[in-house]
Amino acid sequence: METNLPIYKWENFEFLVDVENNSVRETSNPRNTYSMFQMNDLGKEGYSFEHYDESTGKSFMVDLPPLVTLDPNGMALKYNKSVEEIQGSSDFEVMVDQDLLKKRISSGQLPTITIADSIFYADARIDLLRPKDDFSTIGIRFDDLDDYYVVETNTYAFPYNPRTHEIGKLDYENITEYPKDLLFVEIPDVKVLDPVGWNRRNGWPETDDLKWVGLKLEFEAKIVPWKQTGIDDLITENRLKKPIQKAVKAQENSFKNKRGPKL
Repeated sequence: METNLPIYKWENFEFLVDVENNSVRETSNPRNTYSMFQMNDLGKEGYSFEHYDESTGKSFMVDLPPLVTLDPNGMALKYNKSVEEIQGSSDFEVMVDQDLLKKRISSGQLPTITIADSIFYADARIDLLRPKDDFSTIGIRFDDLDDYYVVETNTYAFPYNPRTHEIGKLDYENITEYPKDLLFVEIPDVKVLDPVGWNRRNGWPETDDLKWVGLKLEFEAKIVPWKQTGIDDLITENRLKKPIQKAVKAQENSFKNKRGPKL
C-alpha cells in the first residue's frame, strides 16, 4: 500500500520509494516522479538523479542509496527471497537471476521462444529468430519485425506461417476471410528476448539495463485469435468491394467485346 512505502530523506526533500514500480516520488509533489531506469546507475553505490525544486526554481542532484538498502523488505517480497538472502547483495544481484546470467554469458546459452510448437533461438547479435530444427530458412529478422512493433505493449504482433517458420504474407487488398494457413502471434521486443545479445550488437556492456529489462532464457509466443486482431473491418470492406469489382470487370469485358477486331 502507498502508506507503507518507505520514505527517503535527502537534505530538505522527502521521497517515497516505490520498489514495485522502480521509482521514487516527492512526498510534497507527487508529480515529481523519477523512474530508476532514467537515473544514473552508480552500481553498488546506488543512483543519482536531477530533481527540480519548484519552490526555489533550482535543480539539485540527489544521491539515492541502493534499493536493497532503502527497502529490503519490499525487494525481498518482489523477488521472492528472504530478507536474509539479500543482505550484503547489490541491487543487480537481487534483480537479475545470477544462474541465468552465467548460462547466458559464460556458457553462451541463447534464449528460446516457442511459436506454435516450434522453438526459435533469439539471437539479437545477428538480428535473427532462428528455427531450432528447420535449416531450410534463416528464420525471421528482427529488423523485418519493426513494421509490426506495438509501442503500447513493447511487442511485435504479426502474421506467422507455421509451415515456413517465417512472417506470413497477407493480401490486404483482397482478403475476405480469416487466413487458414497463417496464425497471428505476439512476441516480446528484441531487447526483452535477448538483452545480452542486444547490448553486444550495439557495443554496450553486456549487462547494461538488465536490472530494468530483466533476463529470461525461455519465452512463449501468444497466439491471438484472428477475430481479435482488428482484421474483421478489412474483411468486411473487401467483401463489400468484391461485387463492385466484378461489375466493373464485367463492364470492361463487355466493352472490349463490342469494340470488335482491330483493323
